[in-house]
Amino acid sequence: MIRIVLHHTCKSSYTLYKALKGTPGLKFEMATLPYFPYLRQYVLSVPAVFVNERLLLLDPVEPGDVQALLNGKTEKELDVDEAVENAVRGVMASQALLSAVMLYKSLKPILDPELAAVISRARFHRQEHKTPQIIQRIREREEEILTEHWEHLVKLLTFGLVREMYWLGIDVEEVEKSHIKMWLLAKATVGRLGLPHPVPKTREEVVDSVYAVLREAGRRYMDRVAEEQQIIQSDAEFTSLIQA
Repeated sequence: MIRIVLHHTCKSSYTLYKALKGTPGLKFEMATLPYFPYLRQYVLSVPAVFVNERLLLLDPVEPGDVQALLNGKTEKELDVDEAVENAVRGVMASQALLSAVMLYKSLKPILDPELAAVISRARFHRQEHKTPQIIQRIREREEEILTEHWEHLVKLLTFGLVREMYWLGIDVEEVEKSHIKMWLLAKATVGRLGLPHPVPKTREEVVDSVYAVLREAGRRYMDRVAEEQQIIQSDAEFTSLIQA
């Protein structure tokens, strides 16, 4: 049995559900409180796909990925650099991973072998023995990766902030740099466990970059979020999974 964990506000979850609903062999589960068991299972983004209760995929997940799992056709030779790019896409798709990476301006938060095996797709392609090589390559290419993707990472982080502002009814013009600092520190840590050492703080260059994008594109982002959420929340079939 393939179990797919969704969230009721997640566009990726919604898209995957609409594409695969009714497919034999799939069970959809809406993530609800309490969420701590999901953290124990390394569910740091959604959709999250389990096969026989083992986590195989985190967002981004395409319908074809799930069909390949159903058909038992996921095994392939995985190039280490391709696996690194998969991991980078996994960071981009996860607000939890993205915010941690941006808080530290480092890829160290994703170097845990269990997590790296999933977001690099080494486990999905039955190449988990390459996980140590993948982790080492991420270490070697860290500066290059962050430099290459920096602008996009900042925009994704800002979009995540705007999405939460939408839920809370906060206008773009209300946000100051101090709010961004507090938000990022809170977003990237669980309690105080993930706080930077020795002094808990956020990096000024990250905050300045997010603030600049917010001023430039925040209103446009807010309109996109509103449209996205209105479509998802108006779909009674999808939202009914919350009670299922």
